[in-house]
Amino acid sequence: MTSQIVKLSERLTFVYENLIPDKDVWDICCDHGYLGIAAYKNANFTHIYFVDRVPEIIERLKIQFHKSVFKIDSAVKATFICTSAQEIKTNVTGTVCITGVGGSTVFKILDGLSKNNLLNADRLILGPHRDEMNLLEMIKDSERLNQYQLKSEIKVVERTTSRSLFILDKKNV
Repeated sequence: MTSQIVKLSERLTFVYENLIPDKDVWDICCDHGYLGIAAYKNANFTHIYFVDRVPEIIERLKIQFHKSVFKIDSAVKATFICTSAQEIKTNVTGTVCITGVGGSTVFKILDGLSKNNLLNADRLILGPHRDEMNLLEMIKDSERLNQYQLKSEIKVVERTTSRSLFILDKKNV
């Protein structure tokens, strides 16, 4: 990671382009944090949350972020959370982005947040690495997650693998 603009993959570019401006961004299972870093640098979002359950990943990301990305005068806040995402203890609002894990893990995260009445995001952007159709069925069949409806789906080819990306928006109540 350098102080240069982060170069996003085609998949993360799609995710980035569908973030809701002037809202929070949750980069869940963030790994290198590229999406969250790009959102922080853009400054069109209120708060960026980097979440990963692996302590070494969060610690390394936090050090690099403060060394190369953080701006003391930025209006955008950044928070680093080391926990299993379904164990988040904060109200989750804005856009939730979960890419890079399997569909059953994505569902477990969303269901856990919803069960604790903390999933209040306006948009979910989901990019499971496997079980993508099962994920949509599980969300559709879930009483806790029926507040979200599929807005769009695209396929992105990374190297030789086709990956699905889903955008689900909160239904108007």
